[in-house]
Amino acid sequence: MLDVGDYKAFLRSEAHGRLRIIVGDWYRDRYGETTDNEEEGAFISMILVHGTPFLMRVPHIFKQPAEEPNMVWMGFPASVQEEEDPVGWVQRRGVVEGLSNQEMRALQTDAFATANLIRSIGFDIRLLEHDDDSRIAELARSVRADLQSSARNLCARKDAELRSAGWDVSQATEKALKVLIRRKGERPRRSHNLAELARRIEELGGGDIDREILALIPSGSDATKLRYGGALSLSEAVDAYVAALSIIRDVLFEAKPDTKFNFREGRLKLQRPPWFEFDTEEFSNELRRSKQSDADC
Repeated sequence: MLDVGDYKAFLRSEAHGRLRIIVGDWYRDRYGETTDNEEEGAFISMILVHGTPFLMRVPHIFKQPAEEPNMVWMGFPASVQEEEDPVGWVQRRGVVEGLSNQEMRALQTDAFATANLIRSIGFDIRLLEHDDDSRIAELARSVRADLQSSARNLCARKDAELRSAGWDVSQATEKALKVLIRRKGERPRRSHNLAELARRIEELGGGDIDREILALIPSGSDATKLRYGGALSLSEAVDAYVAALSIIRDVLFEAKPDTKFNFREGRLKLQRPPWFEFDTEEFSNELRRSKQSDADC
């Protein structure tokens, strides 16, 4: 709808950057958190720094300049690539930058492991969202929404939010288990009992599910109570979230559609799009700093 003389120059310009931010902010104001996945291109997760949960935005897209001029590697991998640094996805940069070398190495290990789980879960959810069974597609989308909600609630760290985080990961795990049951050709029972659902998966030939890890996730009446009261400590909520990522990763990998093509680690070498060098996040931060400076004056 814009009439510009040099389209490629416009895509690299400050005017285009401001337009993207204005449009993005409008959608977020109108539709809230539902825009996070597509607008920001990331799966919201959680990572511990000094025992405190912080948000980590794991990008869906891998992009890296290729050796040839004006070419770029791009993909939607199911794991962290060797060129990537998951620590850079942690949202509180000031906290991360203050870590000692030993603490940084520990964080790198944790961030790599968490991001690998999230990448695998996100990859398989995107496959399942297009399943012919509309209920499977709906459940898969809900798994992502519940995990992201749990991460946000964990980072709030208040009693009510911690209970919500426990309920969220219970729901995410329950829905993932029900996805696999449906993929095995059976309609799952209406149950919040995770052990019961896991047992049925094993009876249907869906593989063994680690009961010790599963037991860390609120289940049945214990999960339901979290909606109306009860208590869940920060450590219990974190353990439940981490356990859920492990269980859900394995369950959705088993449930993914069969295909003769494997794109889980695939990359495509493409001609560099004109907006590739434009750092939207950095531009957004700079614009906000400028607005704040004007307000302070």
